[in-house]
Amino acid sequence: MLTDIFLIRHGEPARDPAIPYNTPPGPDLSQRGREEARQAAAFLAEKTVEHLFVSPFARTSQTAEEIVGMLPLQVSFTRLVQEHGPGETQEQVRERIREFLAAAEDSPLARIGVVSHGSPVRQLLHELTNNSLDLSKHVYNGGNPAPTCGIWHLRREGQVWRAELVFKPV
Repeated sequence: MLTDIFLIRHGEPARDPAIPYNTPPGPDLSQRGREEARQAAAFLAEKTVEHLFVSPFARTSQTAEEIVGMLPLQVSFTRLVQEHGPGETQEQVRERIREFLAAAEDSPLARIGVVSHGSPVRQLLHELTNNSLDLSKHVYNGGNPAPTCGIWHLRREGQVWRAELVFKPV
């Protein structure tokens, strides 16, 4: 049974106006983003994460590469946790998140990591906490619910999921 989810927002992207942000592959990580990902990996080192699920965008894939470079994790890429697409509504993102969570619940995994983007992270937090999580104190660059490479830990307590922002890179 799924008991813990570590939601990892990707590292800082190298912004380039010539590269569309919400269309794959999107921008690469900046050097700072790679360092943030290494810090996230160091934080996750003793969390006994069993598997890493990753959005197929460049910035999330490269964040995962840095994490897997330090931790022996199996990785699965899934479009279900990718960035919201042009014209996609938040409800459509949430529907993808529900599909992802249903598959994760059906797996034998207990502790997973998810490398994703601000919008899917927000929808996953709202979905698992039944919209009860107050994110007003967690507004970061671009209105995101986590800083780049910030990590939310969701822990199941009975039938309720508790969420805490447990890591911010320096």
